[in-house]
Amino acid sequence: MQLVVTGATGFICSRLIDHALLKGHRVTALARDPELMARRQSPLLTVEKWAIGDPLPAVGKADAILNLAAFIPTDFNDANQAAKCFSVNTNGALQIAMDALAQGVRRLIFFGSGQVYTPSLTPVSETNPTFPIHRGSYYLASKLSAEICLSAFGAANALPVTLLRLGSVYGPTMHGAGMVLTFIRALGNGRSVILKDGGHYRVDLVHVDDVVALALAAVEQECAGVFNAGSGQACRSLEAARIIAGALGADPGLISVEGERKDGTMIGFSAMDVTKATEQLGYRPRSFREGIEAWKAETGFADCFEIGQHVDTLGLSPRLERGLGDAT
Repeated sequence: MQLVVTGATGFICSRLIDHALLKGHRVTALARDPELMARRQSPLLTVEKWAIGDPLPAVGKADAILNLAAFIPTDFNDANQAAKCFSVNTNGALQIAMDALAQGVRRLIFFGSGQVYTPSLTPVSETNPTFPIHRGSYYLASKLSAEICLSAFGAANALPVTLLRLGSVYGPTMHGAGMVLTFIRALGNGRSVILKDGGHYRVDLVHVDDVVALALAAVEQECAGVFNAGSGQACRSLEAARIIAGALGADPGLISVEGERKDGTMIGFSAMDVTKATEQLGYRPRSFREGIEAWKAETGFADCFEIGQHVDTLGLSPRLERGLGDAT
């Protein structure tokens, strides 16, 4: 199959390209900085310079375009960044769909967020209410509005659209300052991790390879619609820290909690019901413990630290605040 991917140098898309090439798919990767793709050498891979807002380059009648390009604000609570969220994540996504249709691309896969749901103590399915007002509202609303616009455009123009609502994605080569990576770096250094709200912050943590497998299955099986792409389980921050400490062989005594909540309010995001993806696309996500062990087996977590920097010199002592998940 001929695939086009946007956001090609990002964490999830980089992994997607690797897996697509291994399966023999031809990939056109659209990247703001093609030089960052220089290490990837394959006769099946073409790299084009492109940034969201630019006209889509000539991609021919590709089987699918997978849109991972997005603007993620530096401060999720900053209303000044809302306009750019909607300009890039909503209007930009719709323009990609319009350009793709004009070129004869056969289907579109959009990577949204599973954190758009109204909080629930029970797992949320694709039909649960969406109303992201608790945190990250401007970013999450822009992703949700993109889903609405793409669904309407696809229906009006006979363009099949698949919407993947991702949990908090982790795994090899991830970057940034999300919860999982913060824990690995701190505990790998023998540094303390202090969890707020009694360690009850919860989020559905999903391994990047599970997300990639679902996306490729949606393309290969030509399946449209909305699909949750999580693990099916909500993992509390205290549980996540303990699992990571175990994988690293770190002292669990480095983990402490403060600010116990007693009002019963849910802190964080809901677990995602993945029944639909399991039944229609054969989706089989791993648990967080399984995912961490798989990451350890692949890289030994060496990819979590800067090249040439020893684990014990990073000097991290994080105090984890509540926030958005690792990668949405």
